[in-house]
Amino acid sequence: MRNDDSAAIAELHELFDLQRAAYFNNPEPTLQERVELIQRIPAMMLEHHDQVLDAMHSDYGNHPALTTTMFDFLNVLERAQHALENIESWMQPDMKPLSPELYGSSTAYIRHQPKGVIGNLAAWNFPFDISIGPLVDMLAAGNRVIIKPSEQVPACGDLMKEMITKTFDPQWVAVVTGGIELASHFSTLRWDHLLYTGNTRIGREVALKAAENLVPVTLELGGKNPTVFTEDAVNEKTVRSMLRIKFTKNGQLCINADHAYVPSSQLDNFLALVRSQMDDLFDDFTNADDICTVINERQWARLQNLVQDARERDHQSLIEFGSPAHTDRGCRMPFTLVCNPAADALVSQTEIFGPMLPVYSYDSLDEVITRIQQGERPLGVYMFSNDQEKIEQLRRRTASGGFTLNCCSLHGAQANMGFGGVGHSGTGRHHGYAGFCEFSNPRGHMELADDANIEPLLSPHRDSTAQFVQQVLGGAGNA
Repeated sequence: MRNDDSAAIAELHELFDLQRAAYFNNPEPTLQERVELIQRIPAMMLEHHDQVLDAMHSDYGNHPALTTTMFDFLNVLERAQHALENIESWMQPDMKPLSPELYGSSTAYIRHQPKGVIGNLAAWNFPFDISIGPLVDMLAAGNRVIIKPSEQVPACGDLMKEMITKTFDPQWVAVVTGGIELASHFSTLRWDHLLYTGNTRIGREVALKAAENLVPVTLELGGKNPTVFTEDAVNEKTVRSMLRIKFTKNGQLCINADHAYVPSSQLDNFLALVRSQMDDLFDDFTNADDICTVINERQWARLQNLVQDARERDHQSLIEFGSPAHTDRGCRMPFTLVCNPAADALVSQTEIFGPMLPVYSYDSLDEVITRIQQGERPLGVYMFSNDQEKIEQLRRRTASGGFTLNCCSLHGAQANMGFGGVGHSGTGRHHGYAGFCEFSNPRGHMELADDANIEPLLSPHRDSTAQFVQQVLGGAGNA
């Protein structure tokens, strides 16, 4: 174990113990405390805007300022604003009906109780949004939080630690930075809840380690998100929309279009539209200043391996847009279409997470639905169509974390709608009220009133119990 991670692990335990003690001392922060904590987040982000831009650029090699501001700033600010507007109503007891014959004027309700100390293992592709966005939900729910940024974005991690340390008392929020050893150890603590964002392989390891302590986990894992075009929807507008979402973070987005299904009768038209849009949008995609680079050489090499595998299988299936791949000024590569790759090709088997798009032609929607059903459940299913019957078929017969019609990915960008996966793409939800609930314990309360008559429920059972049972059974039979 490296010395720097040994120190970071020791720091993690100190912070964990500090927050655990603070939680026991104040297990249910007031509305005012939660509001005051969340209000610090927008001010913190705006104060460090230029430093965040520099850190993102440093970690990526090239990261357009507008991309950073749009996705690592505005998303966080929107989530904070939504929480501040709604937290008071979220904290209200959720009253439940009771049988007046048994319980009289008694009350039953659910009160969302803070879970305690929460860990957040964040991913590298949106380092501030994925770290600080869920922090809003966690603080709204009344928790203490320790964040571990990805070791693949060290400049962002160091800046985040500086920002959080300056803004929050460590008994509320803290950041620990370090390498793989720290990340691996992070999951072994007895958290009251653990959030992990990243790939499925590591997510499985995180879940196994957390299970040793029965720690509840939220996993946001990604997957191969399909985009389905129907015959009536292959046009300039739809193709341009899909491409421009695809180019967000150069494809390094967990809810991006991983591959596309296009009717066989429209494949040539689709490819021609892609060519036209690429000519219109870029002089040279590979070296475009408004496209961020691939995060590092390891990810770049992984993507090059996908390209090489597809090329060796059928070089005519590849259509590349841009000059050749290189690592001279950041890790860059052309946007690459792969037409009808084999089922066992790497691009068909693994999540792309970069500037590549496998395109599969199809003859019937049933064929597409069967392929989606046979694969692992993705974070998103996307469709471009005006055919309501086909829209409902795809919606009803597939399962995914979210569904977006006539665009891609937008279901995951809503502050007021829960976001997460299902099956291999994850478990649990955050964003807005869903996040408040995810990071809370929905504690049931029962307050028995003096006019309650629960005699039929009590042992040893008497005649009143038999009468009660017959009454209930009779009512059930008439329902």
